[in-house]
Amino acid sequence: MTQHSTLVSRHITSEGVVLWTRCECGRLRMDLVPHGDAPRLTAGPCPHAAGDRR
Repeated sequence: MTQHSTLVSRHITSEGVVLWTRCECGRLRMDLVPHGDAPRLTAGPCPHAAGDRR
């Protein structure tokens, strides 16, 4: 079962862009998309929306 997430907020910071999304199940996730080539950091990923990176 694939669930989609909804963008709750987006904030530009000195480190990159912080994205807060909410899965259809209600779980909140934070992603930091850093400037440059650093890898994306994620906190609170939903197991129902594996791979969903909107």
